[in-house]
Amino acid sequence: MRRTRYTPVGIEIGGRLIRMVQFAQTGSAVRLHSWAVFPRLDSKSELAQEIERIAATFDRRGFVGRDVAFCLPDEDTLSAVLELPPMKSGAPVHSIAGVEIGRMFKHSPQELELALWELPTNSRQAGAVASMVVACPHTTSQPIIDAFETRDLTIRAIEPRCTALVRACCRDGGSAESLEIILSLGWTHSRLYAACSGVVVLERVMENADLETLHRVIAGTIGVDTDLASIAIRDALRGERELLTDPDATREIQEQFRHYCDVIAAETLTAVSYLSRRYAGRRVSGLLLLCDGDEASDLTKDLAARLSMESRVCSLTELNVDGVERIDPATRRALVATAGLCLIPNGGEA
Repeated sequence: MRRTRYTPVGIEIGGRLIRMVQFAQTGSAVRLHSWAVFPRLDSKSELAQEIERIAATFDRRGFVGRDVAFCLPDEDTLSAVLELPPMKSGAPVHSIAGVEIGRMFKHSPQELELALWELPTNSRQAGAVASMVVACPHTTSQPIIDAFETRDLTIRAIEPRCTALVRACCRDGGSAESLEIILSLGWTHSRLYAACSGVVVLERVMENADLETLHRVIAGTIGVDTDLASIAIRDALRGERELLTDPDATREIQEQFRHYCDVIAAETLTAVSYLSRRYAGRRVSGLLLLCDGDEASDLTKDLAARLSMESRVCSLTELNVDGVERIDPATRRALVATAGLCLIPNGGEA
């Protein structure tokens, strides 16, 4: 009889939601074991408070073991593209990277944990190669580790969100001749990533593209609570009448939504222009959208038309994991990056 192995529980504490998921593997078959998505106490709640709630969820939701893979928020990491010796050169590449990124962000190399990977190149290079370096200060990571250990939870991996996201969204690795753009539209922060052959090659903050601002502006337009903004957007874009009855309000919301898409499209085109120069000969093959809001399909449709680019919404349904159909569509979208944590090679097991 084949033994069933359980992944560490992937955990992401976002600006609005806490997300948890665990997979089970028997032979080559992977299935969804358990999951949970619930609101934070508030966007500035203490880490220890939230981890106490996470620990209580372990038993209540039937997670197996006490191992955790934790997703570092983008705002807690330091990242840069650096020219470094090739990994195969035998040079102390990690040490050099630590010194360089420490100098850039005014940290001692000894204060940083870092990950790095070489970026694809169009030709063989005898000298330095461009490498993506992502670092996290010990002053950020150690309190996280300590808070989990206090609740008898062991962190087996701490990973930048960018790599967890790309691992989940680009499962086939993509073509070596193509690039994929991922738009992660979050409640408080939005970012653009680009991946080539399953490797993150670009990461950019998208200013004024968070969903909270969009919802707040739309709610203010019609004088309702922010929680009702998603209904107003749906009414305005899909011709429904659950909340909106005033044609003028409908037109104004449509205009605000178009402006929001203008911002995202402009950021995307800037990235495409950079990528076409940096990776000449490779084409952008598609746009992947990760969205915390209910307007994911509307955004995908609008951006696909604006950018003349094949676009799709990222969801757990794209993973080769049994049982994800048990989860509602919004939660399947919400758990994508968290699922990427469960797919870390040799990430540990319970």
